Amino acid sequence: MRIYKVGGAVRDTLLGLEPTDNDWVVVGSTPKEMLSMGYKQVGKDFPVFLHPDTKEEYALARKERSTGPGHAAFNFSYSANVTLEEDLSRRDITINAIAMDDAGNLIDPLNGKGDIENRIIRHVSDAFIEDPLRVLRVARFYSKLKELGFKIHESTEELLNRLLPSIIHLPGERIWQETEKVLKSNNPIPYFELLYATYYSSNWRKNNNPLFNYAFVPAIDTWINTIKVKFFHRFHAPNYINPEDYYPNSMEGDWRINPGLKTPQSWWAIVVSNIKTRTYLDDLNKKLKVPNSYRRMSELVFDFREKYFSKYNELDFENKVKSLYRCLERIQPSKDLEFATSVTFLAAHNIIGEDINLWRPFLEKYSEILPTDEEKKLDGSKIQEILEERKIRLIEEEIKKDID
Repeated sequence: MRIYKVGGAVRDTLLGLEPTDNDWVVVGSTPKEMLSMGYKQVGKDFPVFLHPDTKEEYALARKERSTGPGHAAFNFSYSANVTLEEDLSRRDITINAIAMDDAGNLIDPLNGKGDIENRIIRHVSDAFIEDPLRVLRVARFYSKLKELGFKIHESTEELLNRLLPSIIHLPGERIWQETEKVLKSNNPIPYFELLYATYYSSNWRKNNNPLFNYAFVPAIDTWINTIKVKFFHRFHAPNYINPEDYYPNSMEGDWRINPGLKTPQSWWAIVVSNIKTRTYLDDLNKKLKVPNSYRRMSELVFDFREKYFSKYNELDFENKVKSLYRCLERIQPSKDLEFATSVTFLAAHNIIGEDINLWRPFLEKYSEILPTDEEKKLDGSKIQEILEERKIRLIEEEIKKDID
C-alpha cells in the first residue's frame, strides 16, 4: 500500500500557491483494508475514503472506461493491481496529473510540471472527449490560472469545441457545482469568456443544432443563452459613459467593474440578467438546481431591470413611480441596504451609465423611512399606509429631478 498526494494540491504547490485542500491516491490497497484502518467510505461509484483524523479524501487508484455519453457513464476498475501511472493517465489535464510521494518526489509521467513551467493547459489524452464535464472543469482552471499567464493548448481547444454539445448529457447540478466554484473565486469572468468563445467556434453552432431551439430543449437553450451575444458588456461599462455603444472583444483596457458585484450571488445575477424572458430564467435556475440565495437575487435583478430600468423611457410619470415603488419594496432597503444597493446596481448596469452611483444616497433615504415610536402603536395596515405615502413622495421627488 502506497499513498501519494495528487491533483490540485501538487499543482498549486508547484505554482507557489496555497493549496485549498489535499487529495490522495492509494495504490495497492482494497476497500476492505481501508475500512480496517478506520477510513470511512463515501464514494458510491468507486471507493473514496475519509481519513479518520484529517477527514481528507483518499481514493483507490483506478482505471475507467466510457460506456456512453455523459459524466456518469463509466465503468471503473480499482483493483490493487492498478498502477499510479494508470490512475494519473485517466485525469483531465496534465497539470492535474502529477503525484508527490511522502519524500516530496514528483511522479509526473505526462510532463505536467513542464506544462506548469510553460503555462499551458493541455488535455492528458484523447479520452478527454469522453466526459463533457471537462469543458466546465477546463474553463474553471483557466479562470483560476489565466492571471498567471496560462493559455489553453490548441489541441485542447479543438477537443473543447467537439465536446461542448455533449453538455446536454450533464445533470444540471453538476453544471452548477462547477459554476458555483467559479462564482466564489476572485475573478469568474474568464470562465464565461471561454464558454462563450467555445460555443461560437464549436460545431454545435455551425451546424445550427436544434437543441438551441427553445421549443425543443428550453433548459439547455437557456443555459447557453447566458453566454451568448451580449455576454461581454454585461459585467463592465467603459467608465460608465454611453456603455451600450461598446461591445468589447475582451475585458482588457480601462473598464470598471460593476459596483454591485460583491458576492457569488451577485455574479450569478448579472450573468443571467439579459436572458430573453423571466420564464427562461426560471427554467435555468430549475434545471441547474440553483440554491435559493442565488435564485432570489437573480430574480430580483432581472425583474427590476425589465420592469423599471429597461422600460424607463417608455413609462409615463405615474407608472414610473408605481413601478419603482414595487421594485423597491421587493428588495427592501430598510432591511438590508447593502443587498438592495447591489441589486439596484446590477439591474441598472449598462443602462444608466455613470449616473449609477446617484442611486446610493437615494436608497439610503428610502431605507430610513420607518415608523416613529408613536406610529408603531397604530394598526399594521395604517402603518403600511403611512410608510407607503412617504416612500411614494420620495420617489416622486427623485423622478421629478430627473425629468427637470
